[in-house]
Amino acid sequence: MAASRFTFTPPAYPVFRWLTDPGRAVPREIRSDLLGELFAAPKAVIAGVINGLILNIAALGLHAGVVFAAFAAIDLVLVIIRIRVVRLALNAAENGRPTPTDLYLLTATCWYALLGAMAFMATYSAIVPLQLLAITYVVGMVGPICARNYPAPRYALMAVILCELPLVIGAGLSGSRWMLIMVLQTPLFLYGAITVIRRFQTIAVAALRSEHESSHRARHDPLTGLINRLGLDEALNAANDRFTLYYLDLDGFKTINDNFGHAAGDKVLNAVAVRLLSVVRSDDIVSRLGGDEFVILAPNMSPPLAALFAGRIVRVITDEPYVFDKIGSLSVGVSVGFVCVPEDARRDDDLLQKTDAALYEAKAAGKGAYRRYSISQPPLPGRIRRQA
Repeated sequence: MAASRFTFTPPAYPVFRWLTDPGRAVPREIRSDLLGELFAAPKAVIAGVINGLILNIAALGLHAGVVFAAFAAIDLVLVIIRIRVVRLALNAAENGRPTPTDLYLLTATCWYALLGAMAFMATYSAIVPLQLLAITYVVGMVGPICARNYPAPRYALMAVILCELPLVIGAGLSGSRWMLIMVLQTPLFLYGAITVIRRFQTIAVAALRSEHESSHRARHDPLTGLINRLGLDEALNAANDRFTLYYLDLDGFKTINDNFGHAAGDKVLNAVAVRLLSVVRSDDIVSRLGGDEFVILAPNMSPPLAALFAGRIVRVITDEPYVFDKIGSLSVGVSVGFVCVPEDARRDDDLLQKTDAALYEAKAAGKGAYRRYSISQPPLPGRIRRQA
């Protein structure tokens, strides 16, 4: 599922939106992955074109008409366009740009229609060797079509019908009574195809759900649901050149754990996480590193605003007590250290160590204080667990 690692633009045209809709309650991130699968395996496209060329060459050798030469020329043009569109889409998705999804679906649909036209002319010709080649070609292509397009069952079934139905119509009009048997077989054939497509999609959705859940667990704190250290590292790597990093350490949290137990402490941590999420901006990232330590990544925040926001963090955590059933009212404080990039440090510095040094100064100044990192502060030798 290499293509599904990127985000692909949903189709803009209503008909393609309907055709590519998974047709079930699938989360948005999985829908994007499924859409990306439609762009996978361009080598299968080339294999289909080669088989089509073989059919056209055989038709020309059997004197079935120059129309097959036109089919061959159109086939080559379409495959060049399709491969080009796939490459453009993959490059755009990798770089976060809109992808030409509608153009890809349009060119693919044209190719399936061309395949059906070739099959119709071959079976209608009443040339037995050509009929056999056409039937073998279409039946052989249906499997890859189902395997490639299973993320969008409606689109996959449409592609199968575009290939299969002209073949059956041509067989019915060929004048051969035996070829009419294909008309009776077609409903069963289509039922089998949609069953296979649905089965493929069910397996893919289950695998993608498991993959996303595993990824979420690896990057999020199981208690608060905030991102963890791994998720924070990824966010820092993706951050632009201006942001502020805040390091928070709760004051008095150890006393809550000692007096009321860890269950009460967990409730406080969850409540603190909720308050932090309520005060940050939509593009800010809140992380819990463990224990009572939190980190906030605030993109595009100037130093003057950074200091004001640090004060706001302190107030949102400390101004109101935390009230719980069977426990009562609990209070907790917070100390905050922060560093502004690029004013105080470079992106590739050990920013957590610098915010840790600023936090140490805030702790020394008294509970409820916040301090900005200064280059005059010597970085601490390592991560320090402070006792509140």
